[in-house]
Amino acid sequence: MKAKVRYGNSIIEYSIVKSKRRKTSQIVVDKTGVLVRTPLSKTDHDIEKIVEGKKQWIFKKQLEFGNRITLKPTKAQPKGIFKRRVHYYAFKLGVVPHKIVVKDLKSRWGSASKDGIINLNSNLLKTPKDVIDYVVLHELCHLTIRNHSYRFWNLLRRFMPDYHEKEKWLQQYSDRILD
Repeated sequence: MKAKVRYGNSIIEYSIVKSKRRKTSQIVVDKTGVLVRTPLSKTDHDIEKIVEGKKQWIFKKQLEFGNRITLKPTKAQPKGIFKRRVHYYAFKLGVVPHKIVVKDLKSRWGSASKDGIINLNSNLLKTPKDVIDYVVLHELCHLTIRNHSYRFWNLLRRFMPDYHEKEKWLQQYSDRILD
C-alpha cells in the first residue's frame, strides 16, 4: 500500500507493509524509497501519525540517499510560494522589490540586483519552509545593504535570529539539491 505525507513544500511518498508477526513499527529510508513496516493492528491513521512525527528525519535521510523529492505538481506553485514569502518579509523590512524571478540556478540560491529584482532558485522548493524564508530574507536585506558587512548580518539577525541554522542546512544539503 502507498501513502503520502506533506513536509514543507515537498511530498514524501511511502509504502506500508503490515505483518501479523511484527510487534512494533519501523521506518526504513534507503535509495529505493521509504518503507513503513508495521503490525496488522495499526490503522492507516496510526501509521500516518507515526510518519508525521518522523517526517523531518525522513526528509533528511532522503537527501542523504540522493532521492528525488516529489513536489506538488503545478506550474504556478514556485512563483506563488516565493511571492507570498517575499511580500511577507518585504513588508517587515520596509522594502519594495521591483520583480521576483524564479529560475533553475546551478550554483546559487538567490540574488538581488540593484534594480530591485529578486532572483530565487526553483530548487528551493526542495528545502524546508524556514530555509526558503532565510534565502528570501537574505536577498531582501540586500535591497537595503548591498554587501555582507556586519550591518547586513545585524539586519538579517533582527528578523531571523537563528539564520545560522538555515545556512548550515544549505551547506550540508546543497550538493544533493542543486542539479
